[in-house]
Amino acid sequence: MSLPLTRRSFLHSTVTGLAGAALLGAAEGPSKKPLFPFYAMDTGLRGADVPTLEAKVRLLKKLGFVGIGYTLNHRELPDLLDLLDKEKLELSAVYTTPLLEGKLDPDLAGSIKRMKGRSTRIELAISSKKYKPSDPDGDKLGIEMLKTVSDLTADTGPVVSVYPHRGSWAERVEDGYRLAKQVDRNNVGTHFNLVHWKWVKNAKPLEDLLKEVLPHLLCVTVNGLQGDTIVSLDQGDYDIDSFVVSLKKVGYRGPVGLQAYSVKGPSGEHLQRSMNKWREVMKKVEA
Repeated sequence: MSLPLTRRSFLHSTVTGLAGAALLGAAEGPSKKPLFPFYAMDTGLRGADVPTLEAKVRLLKKLGFVGIGYTLNHRELPDLLDLLDKEKLELSAVYTTPLLEGKLDPDLAGSIKRMKGRSTRIELAISSKKYKPSDPDGDKLGIEMLKTVSDLTADTGPVVSVYPHRGSWAERVEDGYRLAKQVDRNNVGTHFNLVHWKWVKNAKPLEDLLKEVLPHLLCVTVNGLQGDTIVSLDQGDYDIDSFVVSLKKVGYRGPVGLQAYSVKGPSGEHLQRSMNKWREVMKKVEA
C-alpha cells in the first residue's frame, strides 16, 4: 500500500468540500471553516421523536451539525449514505467493537468500499477476553488488526481510529496512541473521549496528555457531565469552556463529536440545548 509522506497531507488528499473541512478543521479559501467541525454521535439520536434514519438526518441538518457518528449497521449503511448526501451532511464516523482475539467482521470490507473517498473514521473500540485494559502484551494482535483495516481503507479514505472505552482493552487514548505509533501509517490514529477519560484514573494533566497524543489524534468527543453522569452540554458541573480552550491551545484542529449516551428526553430538545451551548463556547474560543 502506498501512503503519502505526511499524515496531514494524507488527510487533505482523501477528501474535498464539506467532508474535507470537517476532517481538517482548517480555514482555507475565502469562506471561513469551523475551527472544530461539530457532529453528533447517534447515541444522542435515540429519542422517540427520531424513530427513523430520515428523522435523525433531518434533525441533524436542522440543528446545524456537520454529520453523524454512527454505530455501524451494514444493512442500513447504504440508505444512511444516500440520506446524508442528499442533505450535504457527512458520515463523520462509524463505530464498531471488535474482539482482539477474534476474527474481523466479514462484512466490514464491503462497507468500507461504500465509504471510499469519504473522511469517515472507522472507530474501533477493541475489547479482549484475554488481556486486561491497557495491557501492552496484546499489542501484537492489536497492530495486526489495525494494519488489516488500514489495508482495506488504503489511501483514499476512510481512516482508522482506536476508540478508547472504559473496560475495553483499548481503554485510554494513550493505548490508541501507542498502537498508532507502532503501526506507523498515516491513515491510523487515536481518539480522545472526554467521558471515558474522566471515568478512568489519569496520571497526566489534560493539556500534557493532549500534546502527547496530538500527532496521531484524529477526533475528540465531548459531553456535559454531572459528576460521572453524561448530560447535555449546557448542564452539569464540568467546565466544557475550559476544555475546548485547551483543545485550541495545544493545536488540535479537527472534528469534535457530541456524546449524548443515556441523556433523557426528546433528542430534538437536548441536542438543541447542546448545540446552543456549543455555539456560545465557540464564540468565546474563536474570539
